[in-house]
Formats: sequence, structure tokens, C-alpha cells
Amino acid sequence: MKIPVRKVLLTSAMTAIALCVIGSAAARFPKLGVEWAEWTNYDGNGNAVGGGRIECDGTMLTWGEPSLPGGGMTLHPCN
Repeated sequence: MKIPVRKVLLTSAMTAIALCVIGSAAARFPKLGVEWAEWTNYDGNGNAVGGGRIECDGTMLTWGEPSLPGGGMTLHPCN
């Protein structure tokens, strides 16, 4: 059975685009003045080692290991 190369390439490209969109939506920074975000970073044993938040005005506050989120942020609406 012959596999159509064009169909395989198109399917692969669409899958890659979908993964990029899903990944960027989960890890995006909050919209300034509309949302704020928080995150926690964990070590290999599951212990919280740092984290932070980005306020509605764009101020970034961190604690512990000062790194950006590796597992994504939780977004909240500004009040």
C-alpha cells in the first residue's frame, strides 16, 4: 500500500501547529491590567522551592529559587 507523502506531511504539520498553540496558551504571560498570574517551582522530590506572581500592573514578585515557571502559570482576573 502506497502512503501519500503529502497527506503525511500535512498531518504532521497540523499536529505540530496544534501542539505549539496548546503549549503557548498554557505558558503565556498574563494580559496587563486584565489578569494576574502565579506559579510554584518544585524540586525532584516534589518540594516547593520557589515561585512568584505577576501583578495586574506587571510587577513581578518572586520567592525562593528565582526562576520563571517551568510548569506554567495559573491565571486569575484582576479585581
